[in-house]
Amino acid sequence: MACGVRHVMKKTDVLATSMAMARDGLALNPSDAFEFIAELIAKENPAWDSYDRKVERLLKLGACIWSLRRDLITPSPAHQPPAR
Repeated sequence: MACGVRHVMKKTDVLATSMAMARDGLALNPSDAFEFIAELIAKENPAWDSYDRKVERLLKLGACIWSLRRDLITPSPAHQPPAR
């Protein structure tokens, strides 16, 4: 966000920005993404009321990355083409 201006990103903004970053070679590799998620979780304070909810959401993001990566290497039966 230029000039320190902040705004709430909508889902379409997140998608478009993420796609542009990936096209520009700015995507994290899965290992670095998991490290980043771990850093974000470490910054959360277990005493906060929102801790469990935020950590669960970050872990679900990690699970999504893992699933996408796994499916690239060994697609699940539901995602494999039918046998001929």
